[in-house]
Amino acid sequence: MIPPSKSGIAHVDTVHLSSNEPIEDTHSEAVFPVPSGYWSFFGIYDGHSSWETSAWLAENLIPAVVGALGDLYSGIVGATTPGEHTTPQPNPSDIGKTFKDTFSKLDDDIVNGRLETVFSSKSKHAAVTLLAPAYAGSCALLSFYDSHSSLLHTALTGDSRAILGRRIHDASGQATGMYSVHVLSTDQTGYNPAERERIESEHPDEQPVRNGRVLGMGVSRAFGDARFKWSREVQDRLKREYLGRTPFASVKTPPYLTAEPEVTSFAVRPGDFLILASDGLWECLTNEEAVGLVGLWKEARSKRSRGEGTDGGALLASPEIPVERQERDQTVRYRQWGAEKRFVSVDENAATHLLRNALGGADTDLTAALLSMKAPRSRTYRDDMTITVVFFTGDDRRGDP
Repeated sequence: MIPPSKSGIAHVDTVHLSSNEPIEDTHSEAVFPVPSGYWSFFGIYDGHSSWETSAWLAENLIPAVVGALGDLYSGIVGATTPGEHTTPQPNPSDIGKTFKDTFSKLDDDIVNGRLETVFSSKSKHAAVTLLAPAYAGSCALLSFYDSHSSLLHTALTGDSRAILGRRIHDASGQATGMYSVHVLSTDQTGYNPAERERIESEHPDEQPVRNGRVLGMGVSRAFGDARFKWSREVQDRLKREYLGRTPFASVKTPPYLTAEPEVTSFAVRPGDFLILASDGLWECLTNEEAVGLVGLWKEARSKRSRGEGTDGGALLASPEIPVERQERDQTVRYRQWGAEKRFVSVDENAATHLLRNALGGADTDLTAALLSMKAPRSRTYRDDMTITVVFFTGDDRRGDP
């Protein structure tokens, strides 16, 4: 994807790989011209318990957020003095509230909006079809970049993750070859102390969070998953009349999950890059490794464009990752595979570069083994993975379009 030249986005690379059959991950991207410049949106939707919720979000989330933001910006224009020509710029808190309200409204549409239609009919087929996105579930990670303000707003529901990489310069303004890592989201699971406290305060007479899971769910916020949100009366009727699922005995005082996101705002600088990915990537790579690998990828492509590189790629040692500091590696997959991380740079697509290094890197035998597995066996060893890498205008290898 190559966005318009004045959007502030130089290039976007995306990849996704299935483990489930069919894949439950998906993604969407869109760039819109607005009077002040361009609005760019990048979404990752990590589905679970089937694909219907993530597919619904890929079609509906960005248009809904664009409409709501349009109303917000238009309201500011309407409040200005006649004849005053200023570009509307809402407070980040107002943008955050718009994201929260829109996400919550869409989830209500998914979970409750179709019940009246279902209950007004005796059709089991209609019920199964209409309620498919409610029975399934999905995380949602959506970033919004406003070219006029250079602000990046990121909304997360679930445990996908957004990381920004930034080149470090010394006091004289020269690039040091190192990158700083800026975490733009926090995983929303039962292991998150704030999430655990929130849920337990809403259900004081129960123990909904155990071993990092919410009534068995790996995430504490999600779209859909209506079996954790519908009342027992609704679920009993769906079970009795519409081929609904048996209610969980542990669901006593729903809802336990929410789709309301947490929203962050971050000022982008030229040459920054953004990594958005479903949790399948973060089971394999740390935040620092992901940023460092994209930094090394940029350098390798730059050298190749100057005729200094080789077509065969380069083997990279983990200690060479050019980031400020590396946290303790708590990823789980390489330990499960009984393998060491050995990174390589051979791909033209930055997202594919991350995917390759998440699944073996220079260990081509391991990569081949992981990719040869078919569902359902593959799900034991790797998750669906969706990765988007956004290069902001600056020193991207392709140059500014």
